[in-house]
Amino acid sequence: MAIAGTRHAFQVRRPGSSMLRVRYRAGVPVDPYGFPDWTPYARAVVRLPDVPDGLGLDEARVLGVLTANRVLAGSGDPLWPAGSTADGPVATPAGWTWAFLARTRLVALVPVELHASFRHLGGISTLTAPRRGLGLPGTTGGPPRIGRSARLADDALAVVRERLGQALPADYREFLAHTNGGWPVRPAVHPGFGFVVDQPMLGVARGDWLHDLVYVNSLDAELLPGHLAIGYVQGGLVALRAADGSVWYLDDDDHRDTDDDHPARLLHRCADDFTTFWQALREPPAALTGRAEADVRAGAAALHPAPGIGTALPPARRGPLTGEPAA
Repeated sequence: MAIAGTRHAFQVRRPGSSMLRVRYRAGVPVDPYGFPDWTPYARAVVRLPDVPDGLGLDEARVLGVLTANRVLAGSGDPLWPAGSTADGPVATPAGWTWAFLARTRLVALVPVELHASFRHLGGISTLTAPRRGLGLPGTTGGPPRIGRSARLADDALAVVRERLGQALPADYREFLAHTNGGWPVRPAVHPGFGFVVDQPMLGVARGDWLHDLVYVNSLDAELLPGHLAIGYVQGGLVALRAADGSVWYLDDDDHRDTDDDHPARLLHRCADDFTTFWQALREPPAALTGRAEADVRAGAAALHPAPGIGTALPPARRGPLTGEPAA
C-alpha cells in the first residue's frame, strides 16, 4: 500500500478552500515519494539532533517541538517575545505549526491552516525509533490554566449552532462561551499522545477566518461525519464527536496512513468529553524540556539556512531569514 500522498508525487497540491488557494497561491510541491516540501512556506527551518536512545515517536515529536521553539526564541524573531525562554517550555506562536520534513532531522515553521489542509506524511512517520507506541511518561502536575480571548453571548452561540447544523456538547459549549477558543497559558501535552497544545482552540468571528470554528468546519474536512474540528495542535487536529461529546485526535504524520485509508481508522479517542480532555493536559515532561534546553545550549539544534525558505509565504508572514519584513 502507498503512503498517504503518493498519488500526488511530482505534483503541486492546492488546498480545497478558496481562501487558502488565494493566500497560498503557489501550492505545496510534493517530492517523488509523496512527501510535501514545506520549505517555500517556512518562516524558519531548524536542524534537530538525532533522537536520543530510548525515546519513542511521541516523545521524539514533543522534544522536536520544544527544541525548535527554543531555537527560534533565541534567534531574534519577533514572533517570540524577549525573555520567552526564561521559564520552562516555549510555545509556538499562534497560527503556526512545526512540520517535520521527511527523511531528515529538519523541522519547518509553517502556517498551521495550510499544513492541516490535506493529509500527508512527514518526518515522524519516517523516523526510526525503538517504540512506536503512544504515550509520554514523566508528566506531572495538574491541568493548565486557560488563556481567554473573549466571552460569547448566547445569541452568538445560537448562530454557531445554526450554522454548524448541530448542538454543541454542554461542557464544550461552556468552554467556547467563556473563552472563545481558549488556550493553555503554558504549553501542554496529553500524556497518552504525542501532541503539544500551545495554540488557541478554534473560535468564533476570529480576525482570520481560516481559524474560525464555523468556517473550518464548512470545508471538506477529512474527518468522519458528525465530528467537529475544534483545534490545531502540534501534531495534528483535535476533534469533537457532537453525538456524545467525546474528543478525538487525528495525527497528521501517522505512519499507518496510506492513500487508501479513511480517517475512521486513524482517529484516536482521547477522552469521553471535553472537560476530561482538558483536565488530562499536563506540562511537558521535565526530562524533555531539559533535553531541549541542553541541545540548544550545546549547539546541537540550530537554525538551518535552507535554500528557498519562505519564498511562497505572503510578505507579511515572512521572517528574518527571508530578508522580508516580519509579521
